[in-house]
Amino acid sequence: MRVVIATGAYAGQPGPVTAAARLTQGWSRQAPHDQVLTCPLSDGSSGFVDVLAHGLGAGPPTPLVVTGPAGEEVPVQVLLLERDGRRTAYLEAGQAAGRHLVDQDRLADPTGLTSHGVGELIGAALEGGARRVVVGCGDLASHDGGLGLLQALGAGDDLAGLDEVRERLRGVELVLAAATDLPLLGFHGASAALGSEHGVAAEVTQSLEERLGRWTERVAAVLPARTDLITGQPVRPDRAPGAGGGGGVGYALLLLGAHPVVGARLVIEELGLAPHLPGALVVTGGTAYDWRSVHQGVVAEVARAALAVAAPTVVLAEQVHVGRREGMSLGVAGSYAARVGEDLAQLAQRVARTWSPRHRA
Repeated sequence: MRVVIATGAYAGQPGPVTAAARLTQGWSRQAPHDQVLTCPLSDGSSGFVDVLAHGLGAGPPTPLVVTGPAGEEVPVQVLLLERDGRRTAYLEAGQAAGRHLVDQDRLADPTGLTSHGVGELIGAALEGGARRVVVGCGDLASHDGGLGLLQALGAGDDLAGLDEVRERLRGVELVLAAATDLPLLGFHGASAALGSEHGVAAEVTQSLEERLGRWTERVAAVLPARTDLITGQPVRPDRAPGAGGGGGVGYALLLLGAHPVVGARLVIEELGLAPHLPGALVVTGGTAYDWRSVHQGVVAEVARAALAVAAPTVVLAEQVHVGRREGMSLGVAGSYAARVGEDLAQLAQRVARTWSPRHRA
């Protein structure tokens, strides 16, 4: 049997590449007769650069140091590759402004944390000759609407240089590989998500929402209004899916002309996974299989790709919070949570006993 292990990040592992390798180890231990293809994935957040470097057979990414969310220096990486006749740069916003870079107490109110380092990353990619810049963006510590990012690129405190920054990027394909489809503002926006996803107090999220609202007014005063040619309605980048990603880093990228894409879908396409799915058992998973992962992220995108070619999918997660009915629309045939004390290799070995029993002589 052919098995494709296409999984994302697990909380108990250092990254998707290591997690997928351990799942493969466990599966092969139980079913050495299976042909296993290991393809670690990312939704644009954790492990985005490592996954692409691994899957594309690239050399090690270029190390840099940029400004972290609290103003300290942090190490980051830029993956530069020649693809389709032009230089492409893959960047991971979380390396420059991720939540792991800030203490939990500080995350309770992210006011003042900056996305400046993400702008420095983009600047480094441009200086490296990139004509296509792909920015993976998930949850970040910063919640400044992307102001720090724009300032790092030369927009200035008053945004007087924003037009020059946009002109500098003319001719560069900028891609926002978003882990979520959050808009910037509103009941389902970036600030509201801090309350529902990370437990930030309501008075803090309301204050952050007001700040982001004033920020969009500043931007509107600088940039000329645009009208949708089809609907005739004003174009509102703050309402676009992905604008709320990274506390507004997505919004800033859209202001610079970025093309928003679903992060996990982009990685699947960049790595050329689809041709390997027909006729295979597809194993996907991540930290949690829950209401969110049913709709977006690595699990959802892998399952949709497998369903398109009628390949069965099973989910291996550290936690499972949804039943079979929720996964039926994705074609998920089964989901398995790790038992107490069970590591990923042991989880995969246990599931392989069901899906790939040993051959008998």
